Amino acid sequence: MKNKILIAGILTIAFVFAINNYAVGQNNNAGNDYQVQQQAQTANQGEDFQIQLQQQLQQQLQNATEEEVQAQNQNQIQNQEMFQIPEQRRSQVSNAVQEMLQVAERNDGIGQQVRVIAQAQNQNQEKLENSLQKVQNRSGFAKFLIGVDYNEINNAKKILEQNRQQVQQLNEIKNQLINQSEQQNLAQQVQILEQANLEIENSLNVSQDGFSLLGWIFKLMAK
Repeated sequence: MKNKILIAGILTIAFVFAINNYAVGQNNNAGNDYQVQQQAQTANQGEDFQIQLQQQLQQQLQNATEEEVQAQNQNQIQNQEMFQIPEQRRSQVSNAVQEMLQVAERNDGIGQQVRVIAQAQNQNQEKLENSLQKVQNRSGFAKFLIGVDYNEINNAKKILEQNRQQVQQLNEIKNQLINQSEQQNLAQQVQILEQANLEIENSLNVSQDGFSLLGWIFKLMAK
């Protein structure tokens, strides 16, 4: 954008110089006094116009620079959010899994069921984050032409369904715990898992919004 504005400004200034030279040449045929007066007037007008052009050009360059800076800042913020949110979600699920494993250690019998589900949730969360990243990283042109990555979306939905079933099992196991404090602890970890699943599901749904030319064909093929 800066280059285009500079080129336009240079061409305009060059055009003004050409007009000034032509005007001076025409005035040579008149009287000397009139010639001097016209040359001075034309030169002054040309200088004023050039100053105005330079000021406008500088203002346009400044505005263009500010717009570029704002766009870069917005892109940086979006990139940071896209990186931070998955990492925060991974951390929350990992902490929840660690809490669940501690509950499993303190409770014989049903503790083994909690341990198996906790480990599965940890693995599933990593798979979901990877699938979501692949879906979101598809270029805008590819989305417009063939749509989103429906294979990854379908895989993620299957994992989300597994998570929902396991969360339901955890709710049933929670009611079997004798210690009320352990019940509350497990209930809190279940809420964290449910929230993480809901966030990923919403992100997948949002990624499918928008028009694509051949997306419906690839969507059918992915089923």
